[in-house]
Amino acid sequence: MYHHVKKLMYTVNIGEPDVRFGNMLLEQFGGANGELVAAMQYTIQGWNCLEDLGRRDLLLDIGTEELSHLEIVGALIRMHLKPMKTNREAAEADPLVSIAGGGGVNLFDSMGNPWTATYLKITGELDVDLRSNIAAEARAKIVYERLIDHTQDAGTIDALQFLMTREITHMKAFSAALESMEKNPFSIGMLKPTPGIVDEYFNGSTGEGNEDDTDMRGPWMTSNGLHLVQPKMDAPGGGLSVQDINGKLPGEDRGRQDDAQKASTSPGREALQYKNSDADENGAGTVKKPAKKLAS
Repeated sequence: MYHHVKKLMYTVNIGEPDVRFGNMLLEQFGGANGELVAAMQYTIQGWNCLEDLGRRDLLLDIGTEELSHLEIVGALIRMHLKPMKTNREAAEADPLVSIAGGGGVNLFDSMGNPWTATYLKITGELDVDLRSNIAAEARAKIVYERLIDHTQDAGTIDALQFLMTREITHMKAFSAALESMEKNPFSIGMLKPTPGIVDEYFNGSTGEGNEDDTDMRGPWMTSNGLHLVQPKMDAPGGGLSVQDINGKLPGEDRGRQDDAQKASTSPGREALQYKNSDADENGAGTVKKPAKKLAS
């Protein structure tokens, strides 16, 4: 159950209202990187997380805090949009907000686009969701930083600085939850990638451009086992080792992802979704791979 406490998590005070800035703030209320997205994303991830009660608690803790952040952003917006209710010139800054919305908050971004559930990143795979959450916090941090750059109001800056700082707090918590799974960072899901081709960096953009850009070299081509493959457009796969592909490969490293305390309603090992053609009583199994076709 939820219980609302009327006092804000951070007390908001502003000096002179700025309706145009209030409109910018809508980005963090009903926008793609806003607080409602974070609250819904983390909370629903938590509700779905039956296989790890510890990290479920983390998701629900932060998801609930994000609702408090939404309330702070809403208070800031209302204060800055207050002149819209009585001042024609202020109302003209955004007729959608002033006329249709009465000069208050609604689930729109700064351009008037309606909030949508397609903003949410929910996969049901805990480590993948944690990575999405880390990225979401980073995006929100940058949005707050840019908002701070566009106001001179001290009270507004302090409120935004509080919200921006908490994004980093949440990044730390999500990162710790991910790292403590003790998984190889490139081990995702249940199936292993095909050896050989997994380590081929395809040089897909070649030649020289109009802005002094040309083929560049960097650690992204050679780190983590990668090596550069030049395109051969007359070869299968453009030069990639597509001949390596030969069916699915079960047994991806899961680290400690499946060792956590589970909810009483968890389906247990069935939730791991092993899709092997032959499985023993423990759920392990092998895949019957078709023979490679020989070139005629």
